[in-house]
Amino acid sequence: MPVHKPPALRRGGRIGVIAPAGSVDEQLLARGVAAIRDEGFEVELSPGAREIKGYLAGEERQRAKYLRDFFNRSDIGAIFCARGGFGSIQLVPYLAGDTMPLQPKIFVGYSDISVLLNWFLQARGMVTFHAPMVAMDMAHGLSTSAKEHFWGTLTGEKKTWTMNLGESVRLGKAEAEMMGGCLSVLVTTLGTPYEIQTSGKLLFLEDIGEKPYRIERMLTHLKMAGKLERLAGLVFGDFTDCDGDGPRSTREIIAEYFHDAPYPVVMGMPAGHGRENFALPFGVRMELDGTALSLSESPVE
Repeated sequence: MPVHKPPALRRGGRIGVIAPAGSVDEQLLARGVAAIRDEGFEVELSPGAREIKGYLAGEERQRAKYLRDFFNRSDIGAIFCARGGFGSIQLVPYLAGDTMPLQPKIFVGYSDISVLLNWFLQARGMVTFHAPMVAMDMAHGLSTSAKEHFWGTLTGEKKTWTMNLGESVRLGKAEAEMMGGCLSVLVTTLGTPYEIQTSGKLLFLEDIGEKPYRIERMLTHLKMAGKLERLAGLVFGDFTDCDGDGPRSTREIIAEYFHDAPYPVVMGMPAGHGRENFALPFGVRMELDGTALSLSESPVE
């Protein structure tokens, strides 16, 4: 399927904020919205942004409708997710069952939102953005470098970039589209009609709060499902609070699993649940060369 780039975000444009998964803390939401407005953008909250159904942001059918409605509004230049949590995968059957085409536009999130990032890329051919969320990173404040990277990428002011990730497990060079996200979320798609399709891709993985044995279990699951066989390359981001006092560390597991991989493997991308969360576009060409990861083309038009 051909991949479509969304229009670049224009200064002064309107950004829609949606809660497709977990319920949102009101104070953090307000702080994140203020941070967006400080950058010179208008903000519109989805009707369900403040809804609460226990740990969910309302009923799944309504969450899917709010998301679809924002995609189909020409005055919304981008859709930012408020937070992750759980619930994104519940929306996919409703989105998949709707044959009405969606307007390609910037869609931003990570963590539980990984399901939607990859589904929009695979099923609708849309470039998506693994990037900071409103009531999370933006509410707590992005670093100067992460902020410049984020807004520069979405506005098209930063068309290409290169990052040195610092640690190689398997040296090599590859150029391909990136996809992926939170490891523990991605494995929940396996065996469903919406499972991740990794063949020929640069796969990005990160996570938070998972013990090393769980990381190893999930990597084994991906491997047995054939999702690690035909990659172009593998990039590991932050694995925040994923190590304990046990005999095996997450780093040791990754090094052992991929020391003889037939594709390049690197660790250290500052993206995910860590202190820094640099935006990663999914669906456009990126190059992995040694420990350097480069964006080869602008993800927006």
